[in-house]
Amino acid sequence: MKLKTLFIIIIISFFIPNLSEAQNENLSMNGHNVKSSFNKKDYQLYISLPSNYNPSDTIHYPVLYILDANYSYPLISSLHNLLDSSQEIEKIIIVAIGDKNQSNTTWISSRMADCTPSNDPNVDAEIANGLNIPKSEVKSGGAKEFLATIRTNIIPFISNNYKTKNDYGILGHSIGGLFAGYCLINAPTLFKRYGINSPSFLWNNQEILSNQKNFITENDELNGKVFISYGSLEPEIMLPSINSFINTLEERNYKGLKLTTQIFENETHTSVVAASTSHALKVLYGVKRE
Repeated sequence: MKLKTLFIIIIISFFIPNLSEAQNENLSMNGHNVKSSFNKKDYQLYISLPSNYNPSDTIHYPVLYILDANYSYPLISSLHNLLDSSQEIEKIIIVAIGDKNQSNTTWISSRMADCTPSNDPNVDAEIANGLNIPKSEVKSGGAKEFLATIRTNIIPFISNNYKTKNDYGILGHSIGGLFAGYCLINAPTLFKRYGINSPSFLWNNQEILSNQKNFITENDELNGKVFISYGSLEPEIMLPSINSFINTLEERNYKGLKLTTQIFENETHTSVVAASTSHALKVLYGVKRE
């Protein structure tokens, strides 16, 4: 158990040593601020528009929501521009969800709260200790409220300010991948496309696997595109829970489900981010070439 707890802490904070405050300050200068009516947090939204976006025409677009804007927005906006300009993906709007306060401490404590489906006080205490902040400032288990925030506050805000279709996707890595998986079995009609990259399905004794089996038992339909990936050099402790999640979906064989999986050779939990993000865009929104 101590090994699992230690590993969870490592993957939760895997970017902390590499993110500069200067990068965060640049992010905080742009975007939209939306306040949650559920957890009362302020979120900053960063928008990447398709190349032909025109507020005056009648074209509407699918929307992909990506987590951890602190690091994900600079990456995915660049990939979006490249793949869009080469016509390799659909015309889409990308919305990266971050915190109004862009400090690394806020980011890591916030994603702990937002992306985890249940509370683990032992992990909370170790995270707080590692960040040198009071234990009261780290509380996991807020995924339900975060999902409600996306559904009730963030999606309507984007729909009111941009030309969107009722076609939403969710993309996350690591603990964000855990949340994307949580959405798959808790909001199967809200999202139509799921990017579940290097998911931390170990969380709280792999509880998502039990939740998935309950979902499978109670639901006859699961429509949408799902992309699940990880790197071949990820710690082995991660892999059984991810593969079990994949196997359960494959065995259920939902008629409307288009499941794609990918193992990226020679990629670690960190280095795989660029590859998995690019591949998720291609799998979930790729345009077929004749």
